[in-house]
Amino acid sequence: MRIAHVLETPRIGVVEAWETQLRLADLCRQGLIGTVIWLLEHEPTYTTGRHGLRSDLVLDDARLAKTGARFVRLDRGGQMTWHGPGQATAYVIGDLRELTRGSVRDFVSALVEATADAAVALGVTDARPDRERHGVYVEERKLGSIGVRVTGGVSLHGLALNRDPDPKWFMPMTACGAPGVPSTSLHAEGGNPDRGQTDAALVHALAARLRLTDEPARLEELLARGLSPEAARPTK
Repeated sequence: MRIAHVLETPRIGVVEAWETQLRLADLCRQGLIGTVIWLLEHEPTYTTGRHGLRSDLVLDDARLAKTGARFVRLDRGGQMTWHGPGQATAYVIGDLRELTRGSVRDFVSALVEATADAAVALGVTDARPDRERHGVYVEERKLGSIGVRVTGGVSLHGLALNRDPDPKWFMPMTACGAPGVPSTSLHAEGGNPDRGQTDAALVHALAARLRLTDEPARLEELLARGLSPEAARPTK
C-alpha cells in the first residue's frame, strides 16, 4: 500500500494553510513526497469556493470584523462554509492518478464516505454520506462538508467535520448554498468531540477509503525536501 504522510499542526489561519498546501502540492507533483493528510484547526473564517456567493454571508466586512472572523475566497469547489475552533479539518494532498486512477468524482466520494465513517466511529451512528451534496448529514442536519480542487493532477483542500463549534458561527450564513439546512456537530448528536480521537478516526477512515498506510510526519521536514538534492527523495 502507498504511504500517507500524516501531519498534525496547531491552529492556523486559512490563508497560511492555503499557501502551504500549494507548496506541498508542488512537491507531490514533482514526486518528492507522497500523499499528505493534514489535520488542523483554523481561526474563525468564512470561505467560499470559486463559484460561491459573498451574499451567502449576511454580515458585511465591518460587522464581520467585530465577530473576530474574516471572509476568504478560495480556489476550491463548493460554496459558503465556516472553519474555526471546534471543527476538525483534514486536507488531502495527493496525486489522483495513484489515489483514484485520476477520477475526481471517485476521490470526492471517498472523502464523503470517510467523513461519514469517522462520524459513525465516534458515536454518531445515524451519520450518512451524501455524494450528490458532497457532505455528511444526520437526517437533514449537516455534520460535515467536502470541498476540493485538483490542479496538475494533484488534490488540494479536503473535508471539515464539526466536533463542537459554537452554533453562533453558522447563523449568519447560508451553508453550501442550501437555505434552511441547519448545521450540527458530533457533540450535539451525542458523539465524541475530542479532537485527538476525531483526528485519529479521520486518518483511519481516509487511509481505508484511499488504500493508504498512514505514517506520522513533520511539516517542516516535508517542505525541506524541495530545498536540497539530498532531501529530494521520491516517495512511493
